[in-house]
Amino acid sequence: MSSTSSTRPSITAIVAATAQNGIGLNGGLPWRLPGEMKYFARVTTGENPSEAPEQQNTVIMGRKTWESIPSKFRPLKGRRNLVISSKGVDVSNSPNTTSHTSLPSALSSLSSKSSRTFLIGGSQLYTACLTSSPPMVDRVLLTRILSPDYQCDAFLEEFTSHSNSENGKKVWKKSTHEELQDWLGFEVDEENEEKGTKYRYEMWVLDQ
Repeated sequence: MSSTSSTRPSITAIVAATAQNGIGLNGGLPWRLPGEMKYFARVTTGENPSEAPEQQNTVIMGRKTWESIPSKFRPLKGRRNLVISSKGVDVSNSPNTTSHTSLPSALSSLSSKSSRTFLIGGSQLYTACLTSSPPMVDRVLLTRILSPDYQCDAFLEEFTSHSNSENGKKVWKKSTHEELQDWLGFEVDEENEEKGTKYRYEMWVLDQ
């Protein structure tokens, strides 16, 4: 890790992806999994969310992800919402929400009192953060959709097999389920089935 990376906030990417790394279709999710969405909300909000906005967890997203959230759920409550758009996006009517033209700008706005910071999409931001050297995220909470094989038109960069080109060492390693639960602070089933869809909760961290 470079010296600059040690001073930036720790960022966790959270994403659901098929075995072929599909993450979206027509600007939304191709599946409807209430249990998985509750997991997402619980993880990104935190177990004991602060009432003070500057001390809440932060979610960072691109414009398309922001616009894909139904208006009645936007902004995501109990979390500070940062929206990234090179052309800007109007969030003036959304409390606890700011718009930024770049990821560095968004990160510079974070308070030292902020709790955890999550990257929640979309594919361009995931790719930028996972493929940078070093990666701009240091943890990935991956919900792996095992079956069925959903049709998708947006995809997650394949990161699990990435290696350092200089030494061939893998960049990412998969944590145990116990390590995932320790980080979450609550228990969760590893394998799940909902509405005929099978999925698994995983955590990947940078292999220091």
